[in-house]
Amino acid sequence: MKWVAGLFALLILVAGVLLGLTGFTKFDPAAGTNSRPLVDRGVARVTECTSEGPVSIRGFGTWWSCQADIVWESGRQERMRAEPDQLTPSDKGSEVPVVQRGEGAVRNGSGNSPVYRADFEPSVFLGIGSMFGGLGIGVIGALAVVGTVGSRRKKAQERDF
Repeated sequence: MKWVAGLFALLILVAGVLLGLTGFTKFDPAAGTNSRPLVDRGVARVTECTSEGPVSIRGFGTWWSCQADIVWESGRQERMRAEPDQLTPSDKGSEVPVVQRGEGAVRNGSGNSPVYRADFEPSVFLGIGSMFGGLGIGVIGALAVVGTVGSRRKKAQERDF
């Protein structure tokens, strides 16, 4: 019985950690730092989208990865893939204001800085807070399971005496 409770506690802890990492990914704290300055502004028209989920490397839920034709204020025109969940299939047929953050060699290759919605506010505080919040929920849930099993065992021993 103890091993079942231990396994259940471990599952709760892992779920809390995944929940925290999902929030961390969603708020993209790295984009909120000065290391990713605003490079350009533009307008995107979504051309195609693919989805990941319900559980993926990015966390829980459906995560959209959309490609869009973008016209930048600097005059450049290009087809790019936006950061996950910044554009969705519901954006098809409309012009979405976007910004490009970062510079140089980044995950999309040299010269292809990450693309975000212009109204997206990355947050270091919310990203790191989500991570620690999920971890805290997981630890509290795991301790509750382990504590309940320990208390039942102790009560059973007291009845036997």
